Amino acid sequence: MNYFSNILVSVTPYEEKHFKVLSLLEDTDEINIWNDIRRNSSVHVMFNNATAPWLLELFSSLSMKPSIMHSNVQALVDQEENEIQLRARSGAPRGIHDAFLNYDEVTAWLQDLVKNYPNLCTLISIGKTYENRDIWLIKCTGNNGATNKKNAMLDFGIHAREWISPATGCYIINELVSKYAAGGLSKELLDTWVFHVIPILNPDGYAHSHARERMWRKNRKLVSGTCYGVDLNRNFGYQWNTGGSSASACSDTFHGGSPMSENEAKALQNYMTGKPWNTYLTFHSYGQWWFTNWGYTTANPPQYEELKQKANIGANAIKAVNGRAYTVGSSAQILYVASGGSEDWTRGVLNCLYSYCIELPPTGGTGFIAPVSEILKTGLETFAGVAAYLKALP
Repeated sequence: MNYFSNILVSVTPYEEKHFKVLSLLEDTDEINIWNDIRRNSSVHVMFNNATAPWLLELFSSLSMKPSIMHSNVQALVDQEENEIQLRARSGAPRGIHDAFLNYDEVTAWLQDLVKNYPNLCTLISIGKTYENRDIWLIKCTGNNGATNKKNAMLDFGIHAREWISPATGCYIINELVSKYAAGGLSKELLDTWVFHVIPILNPDGYAHSHARERMWRKNRKLVSGTCYGVDLNRNFGYQWNTGGSSASACSDTFHGGSPMSENEAKALQNYMTGKPWNTYLTFHSYGQWWFTNWGYTTANPPQYEELKQKANIGANAIKAVNGRAYTVGSSAQILYVASGGSEDWTRGVLNCLYSYCIELPPTGGTGFIAPVSEILKTGLETFAGVAAYLKALP
């Protein structure tokens, strides 16, 4: 799919009716919303040039301050692809620090990693997708013999187009494992924690975004007619379908026919249920947020101040690396209600207090189409933030 006829526009919602207009336009496939909707802040929406006149007029009439960010989205995609091809032609290896690896490449990299570090890592498939891809989980911990280690679950790539998320997951895995022998922070973390990491929770969608449709978000299950995909982060079975998701099968926020209906959600459920978890972190993009649970309600989650205090430790450590600031708090309070998220399910069903959703950079610019240089930059600061956060947990 190409995006030659698509433009990216910034609009600013400041009333409830604006949120409803944006949601209705998304449900009817008139627009594609890139970032999270927040009152009085820029929301980035992509739509076809053919509909631009009336949509721009509509947004103007509602005083939503429309402003064209990019007049040709395909040019951004082409620039990204050209960079990928240029590196491929150079003969340089596609490493995790300098390339957005596709699903097959991530799989091969994980397999090589466990061969090279068999005393630190094991790789398992926790389930199969609709298109029969493995959902890989790599389990990493130090070989110091400790038996009372804490358990952290980290998942990445729940939304297909958020390429910086799996890249950051691979960076964190590599940083922990490859630097363990040298001592220092990586050894301290692996000797204290067992890391359970899913680099790509949505393999089908991620593969599709690389091969066919760069802006694809959902998984790839055929839902009805010509509509494909469920938004996995609206499908989890705690307060499912109680707000901020769609019953429209073609919508980017379609919550599925029932809670936990999707193979990917079931795989996470089957793996996590019955195990003791000290923390759960799910990584998205983009916006530079560190969200607590709850997402389904504007009410404070239990122990909200404690949740914010620990998140602020991580956010401050991130800022210390490159100066990029994260906003900490409840997603429903800062943005809008969104039910069916995985961080709500791990808190509400598994009773994992320290369950968060982290939205990686940037805050604007080219959005999902981040330059390759972002892999190292985001990886460095995210690893620092996660490390500081984990060290602060009881």
